[in-house]
Amino acid sequence: MVAQEWSGSKLKSSVYFEPDEQGLDLFSAYLTSLKNEPIRLLVDLIEEEFRQEKIPLLRGSDRGKMIDRFYEKYFRNSRFRVAKQIEVIKKDRKEERLLIAGLTNPDLLKPWLEIIRNTKTPLVGIQSLPIVSESLINSLESDHNCIIMVSQQVPSNLRQSVFINGKLILSRLVPIASFYQGDYASDVTRDVESTQRYLVSQRIIDRSETIAVHILSNDRHLDKLKIKCEKDNYFDYKIHKIKDLIDEHKIEVDEDPDFSSAIFCYLATKKRYTNHYATNKEKKYLYHYWGSLGLKLAGITSIAIGIGFILTSVAKGFIYDESIKEMTLLEQKYNSKFNQLNEQMIDSSVSTINMKNVVLTIEQLEKKYIRSPYELMALVSEDIALFPDMRISSLNWYVASSPTATTADSQAKNVSSNRRRARNTRSRANQLYEILTVRGELIDFNGDYRYALSVIDDIEDTMKVSKKYDDVIITQRPLNIESNEKLSGDVSQKVNISRSGRRAQFAFKVVKEVNLNEK
Repeated sequence: MVAQEWSGSKLKSSVYFEPDEQGLDLFSAYLTSLKNEPIRLLVDLIEEEFRQEKIPLLRGSDRGKMIDRFYEKYFRNSRFRVAKQIEVIKKDRKEERLLIAGLTNPDLLKPWLEIIRNTKTPLVGIQSLPIVSESLINSLESDHNCIIMVSQQVPSNLRQSVFINGKLILSRLVPIASFYQGDYASDVTRDVESTQRYLVSQRIIDRSETIAVHILSNDRHLDKLKIKCEKDNYFDYKIHKIKDLIDEHKIEVDEDPDFSSAIFCYLATKKRYTNHYATNKEKKYLYHYWGSLGLKLAGITSIAIGIGFILTSVAKGFIYDESIKEMTLLEQKYNSKFNQLNEQMIDSSVSTINMKNVVLTIEQLEKKYIRSPYELMALVSEDIALFPDMRISSLNWYVASSPTATTADSQAKNVSSNRRRARNTRSRANQLYEILTVRGELIDFNGDYRYALSVIDDIEDTMKVSKKYDDVIITQRPLNIESNEKLSGDVSQKVNISRSGRRAQFAFKVVKEVNLNEK
């Protein structure tokens, strides 16, 4: 186990832990010192297998069920598995080619994951080094569809990853013992040839197809590999110096590395939340970590908002104080100017004190009297103006607590107290009504009582339909048509109206509720 600490593209440190009791204890102490900082686990194991499968092009739960069948088939005893799309095949029906990858021996990770869980270290994900290497192969130029990338992360194992059109389809990790002593170049080319024979046997490539082989090498083996690869015309070899790739990706390391692990670890850190094998169980404390970050962010936001309100209030207070000072100076200026002009008005018969008393008197009148007769009289006048035959002889306006009152009562006289009570309650007993009684007669009356009655009915209907009044009551008609009255006379002879002195008099009452909430 190698623990690397990265800051951007700079490798700050590397710490090694052996898979024994002492190494595990040191790893636990190391994670404790990180103080719950999130980590990633990049695996490069022999026990990692890759399978290719074709399925119909499906979506949602149907696709998930088919993938679960492959998991049960190849990785029944492991929960570390992943499925990636290689390509979509468009033939008679659309098919999807999948890469099914997983760890066949999960016990290798068990002690390390237990320490990560016991130290409550947030685990972002478990990443597969061959899958991560896809982002590197896309940056390597090649004229061939099939590429084998050869890399070495530890002295004892050689990693060979096979890519078709830039997509990983296979990866092998084989033992090699000649890294420090022996014919390293021959061992590498022999393992590449073994991989090529496997690809042909599985009908992944044709026997005649040329394969591009990209080898990541250090200075120790660079010259021997070049000499060996120049003699082999069967493969298209391209040897990349590890230091050149590190410089190309602008990776900062303290010394020239013998292995390519720094390149793949850097690529693993570029994608922030990439995960291949970790389940929700392994990522439990990562969710806790994100939750704590959210709460901290919410707290900081609340504090910032509070500070913003405080600063805004301070600024408003400062502006208010400045406004008071400016208004005080302006008041003094106008008072001085007023006094100066007042002294020059020798013929003035009204002093400023008297004018002030008049203003105060008007304010008191407005507070005492809740209504004036002008508004109701104006409304009634507009309706009467529609009937030119009418002549008004008297108007009587008053305010009462009952719509049927004939005069102003004691409750209506104490208007100020009524207003205060009305604003504090909706009780009907505290309501006030404006009442206007109107008396008049029809001019140029010729004795046609039927016409006179129709005129009075028309004005009654007009005023009720307008919805401007709460009630309109006809109290006197030109001719009493009530059922308890009697009519008598001689209908055979014309009546001399002028001599008899008959008049078409009428009277009606208008009631309008006072809105006590009006100022």
